[in-house]
Amino acid sequence: MINCTVQYIYRSRGLAMVRNAGKIDNPDAGTAGNGMGAVTALGAKAIALPDRENPKVRQVLEAAHELFLEMPYDAVSTDAIARAARISKTTMYVYFPSKEALFSALVRHQCEKTTQAILTSASKSDDVETILRIVAQNFMEMFATADALAFYRTIIAQVTRFPELGHIFYESGPKIIQERIEALLCDANVRGELAVPDPTLAASQFLQLIAIDIPLPGLLGFGPLTADRIATTIESGLALFLKGYRPL
Repeated sequence: MINCTVQYIYRSRGLAMVRNAGKIDNPDAGTAGNGMGAVTALGAKAIALPDRENPKVRQVLEAAHELFLEMPYDAVSTDAIARAARISKTTMYVYFPSKEALFSALVRHQCEKTTQAILTSASKSDDVETILRIVAQNFMEMFATADALAFYRTIIAQVTRFPELGHIFYESGPKIIQERIEALLCDANVRGELAVPDPTLAASQFLQLIAIDIPLPGLLGFGPLTADRIATTIESGLALFLKGYRPL
């Protein structure tokens, strides 16, 4: 939980924590070799990522993403990924020592890429309502697409086999977004725009309000939400949230 008292330090910088949120921390970027750590039979332990500026790494990640969207995890072979990436398996294994390591790296890569896009768009305003609306719009548009839902289903299907995938997904995506919203709410507290006694809880409440229609219908195959439904959900959730936390 973020202690709002620390926000006084950032007051002179406005929404510095939100502005910086577009840059996802990745201390492993640029790591040579596979950098993946061990992958055990109990779970995908991969934390570090190879250098994603490396064209071969990007080729593998992009090819793997397309294949995992088209087929179940077990139906995708490393041979197929190497062929689609147009590199040899030997070269692929330099960066990703196994299919499990590759898939866990892909989960982290996709989450970080989506999260960075969402938060970068929100860094262009200082108004709390505007920022929350932008985050909500981008969150819904990116996580409610057919491809996003298909990839989410694949992750869920493998979590029992590789429990660390759930941690990688959460730590690389939802957690980062929630923490940046917490920082935003703390800053709004400091400026007197909102009165939020528990920013951690409030950030979770906000995400639940805007994402309430995404998980179950999408995962059950009802398809992505319409643009009108997304807009209605966002505006209704945002109005309810702000009404509850505006100072009396």
